[in-house]
Amino acid sequence: MISSCCRWAGLLAIALALGGCVGSPITASFNPEFLSDVLGLGTSAASVPGDAPAVLVLIENHTGRWIDAQLSWRVKSDVVDERLFTIPNGSELGEVLICPVEEITLGDVGNLSAIGAAVRLGNQGPNDPFVEVEPFGVLLKDGVNYECGDRITFSVRTSSATASGYQVFAFIQRAEAP
Repeated sequence: MISSCCRWAGLLAIALALGGCVGSPITASFNPEFLSDVLGLGTSAASVPGDAPAVLVLIENHTGRWIDAQLSWRVKSDVVDERLFTIPNGSELGEVLICPVEEITLGDVGNLSAIGAAVRLGNQGPNDPFVEVEPFGVLLKDGVNYECGDRITFSVRTSSATASGYQVFAFIQRAEAP
């Protein structure tokens, strides 16, 4: 017997795999209200069912190469957590953060000058040379930049405005008002 938690985790995995492709042949067979309300593939941001509101944080790679990225956040009890990601070009990975989440950044919430992403220059091997992307340097704060239910997307892209040739941008999709 599959637990309710495992079923919701599976649905979330499907939602992330579909990448928000509403209108695709795969999603066309689903009820649009299901896609919008449960999986967050409509105009509203995703949330975890029940009494566990969340922030969905994604990291997109638009560099033409693989990247390594560090996502960190501080919860209300002043505990800092982080995830490390290796993301192929043209892909996105993310984390569902159960609220309350006080602060989030790509990099280190305790050191905004720390590097949050590095672009691999080799063939995806562990000893690839890499270029460090300039720090994102912004601490996104609950109630100021985002609220529970929102979706934050950090996008690593090529850029002629930086010395590394890459730059991090943040996009916030607000949850629909109740």
